[in-house]
Amino acid sequence: MKSAVKIMVSERSAEMLDKFDYDIVSIAWLNETSAKRSPRDILNHYKVLVMLEGRATVFIDRRQYYIKAGDCVLFAPGSLYHAEIDDEGGCQFAAINFNLSSPLQDKDFKNIIGINDIAVYQQLVNDNVVQSVYNIFENGFAGSRGYYFQLILLLKRLVGTIFYLGTPVTSQPVKQKAHSSEEATVLRCHRYIISNPSESVTVETLCRLCNVSQSYLYKCCSNVLGISTKQFITNTKLDMAAKQLLQTDKTVAQVAAENGYSNGYQFSNVFKKKYGIAPTQYRMKNR
Repeated sequence: MKSAVKIMVSERSAEMLDKFDYDIVSIAWLNETSAKRSPRDILNHYKVLVMLEGRATVFIDRRQYYIKAGDCVLFAPGSLYHAEIDDEGGCQFAAINFNLSSPLQDKDFKNIIGINDIAVYQQLVNDNVVQSVYNIFENGFAGSRGYYFQLILLLKRLVGTIFYLGTPVTSQPVKQKAHSSEEATVLRCHRYIISNPSESVTVETLCRLCNVSQSYLYKCCSNVLGISTKQFITNTKLDMAAKQLLQTDKTVAQVAAENGYSNGYQFSNVFKKKYGIAPTQYRMKNR
């Protein structure tokens, strides 16, 4: 057998993808055994989802996407969606939730990948990728040594596969869209909260913004997200604060103040209630 040496030269596309710094927020594994409809969720981060078994339909805005085993789905922050598991036999999927290190990277990522809210790529993952997902997620949930590094490599592999091989499928229009005005109201409130992080946003603030009553706004949040208006505000602010804890070296007090909390003790309490650990521990565990 002849020996061979090839001098490798970096590709422009590889350099484009290599510049992104990923911060993994969480991983999720779902194994449903029957048909089910999920509540609507509004994302404050990116989500890449790998469908392992079964079928489902994802609804976003006035569109619907059909996904099945082998498909990959990428969601952008600010996406308001819900899913319905179509297969009576259930479904199984794995998801990585992540952020990018800066607003500039966020803008570049969306431009390079070509995504506004959601993109579905059919039959993008092969058996080797599926097996990697199983193994790496098992290590991630077990907290095995090197699990975060493995997750980063898996995320880069999925993003690279999307970039080089993925062609987004066309959505199908939704014939009947319930709560469309309520969803629009929730999205408007969400955009306001994330655009004014240091403001101590109240229910009254959002009511004035949308020119609606407190009871109607509560109805919107309850019907769309399954939570109260106050919990919606709190969840959105805490997600922003959690991202800042991982991406900056600011003190917990500074992060609290920059996300509308004048009382650091109160911030720590509500943060621990949502994430299960104090802000300082959250930073140490996830960095």
